[in-house]
Amino acid sequence: MSEIAPDRSPANAILRLVAAGKVTSRAQAARVTGMARSTIGLHVDQMLRDEVLTEMEEAQGARGRPAKELTVGRGAGYVVDVIFDRTNTCVAISDASAAIVQSRIIDILLNPDPKAVMEKVLGTADDLLSDHGLLHSDIRQVIASVPAPVDFHEGVTAHRSIMAGWEGIQIARILGEYFGAPALMDNDANLMALGAATTLHSDELPLLHLQLSTGIGAGLITADAKIHRGADGSAGDIGHLRIDNLADARCQCGKVGCIGAYASLHAVMSQLGIEQGADVDPRAGQKALSQMVRKADPAALAALRDAAGHLGQLTAILVDMFNPRTIVLGGPMVELSDDVLSTIRGVVYQEAMSIATRRLVISPSRLGNKAALVGAARLGADELLDGSSARSS
Repeated sequence: MSEIAPDRSPANAILRLVAAGKVTSRAQAARVTGMARSTIGLHVDQMLRDEVLTEMEEAQGARGRPAKELTVGRGAGYVVDVIFDRTNTCVAISDASAAIVQSRIIDILLNPDPKAVMEKVLGTADDLLSDHGLLHSDIRQVIASVPAPVDFHEGVTAHRSIMAGWEGIQIARILGEYFGAPALMDNDANLMALGAATTLHSDELPLLHLQLSTGIGAGLITADAKIHRGADGSAGDIGHLRIDNLADARCQCGKVGCIGAYASLHAVMSQLGIEQGADVDPRAGQKALSQMVRKADPAALAALRDAAGHLGQLTAILVDMFNPRTIVLGGPMVELSDDVLSTIRGVVYQEAMSIATRRLVISPSRLGNKAALVGAARLGADELLDGSSARSS
């Protein structure tokens, strides 16, 4: 059966198969696509001339002929990935196969100086390009991940955000203009979900990824492996949903009763009297909580269990609403204690509809803090491949 999608050109189909590792030779491309070898040859030869593909001799074949291996070439372009986080920012270069060429962590707090962060990001990206002999003209796509709700069409963070001081700053536009390439910005939970999806088989989708950190976010990957963003990009901003028995605490967004005010890492630390605030390094609070958990502090363990119970109730509602096949739990709350995962899992199986849980798998993230970067590289490669072979068609 041919793997050429109706909306793909033959050259694009071949390039995508090579990038995905499904095809490594002309003969394989002919078998998988159903195209004649002469047609494959015409498209491959053009992409070789454009350096979109490369073809190198492999080991001796069975009959003594050297096999030639197709790989994605420099002409397919590269992606700059920027993963903004509260305590540091990761800058990376990835290629058309979604492989990370190189990455570097910038030890800089997200707040309160956006200009300093952006200058560091641009300088670090230039250093990475220089290390690999790449130019701005080799960058064909930029992907930015932020720990905040995103207006996906406008490329800015929403006003209700932990990114104080970044309101109205068009991160995607700044990055895109600097590198002379299309740029997209997305919420980190969406990109973490996309990253997690790369570790699953197609029959393990749809996927719900929950990021349990200072805030609470969700990313949903559909059965056809696409991010569900909603109409404007705010799908998954679940930290501001309210559960009836939570009605007193005031959330950072200003409203009362949001689950984020009870069940987030911020809420747990507040309950335990761990100092937080704009003038406090957020890493210090997380370290203090981690030390309390390692010492089996009863108050800390109880606070985490209570938070996990509320999160389990919320997750059960999401299971009934979206019917995912897999739920992946990520973030520092999950890493703090096994009780968080087990409590959430227990509440979901108890409260969600049995038809939605009978084949449901709930597991911790396999990618840890690399999930957003893997997702950004995957999204960047998909966007890049939509245009890379056009010059060769």
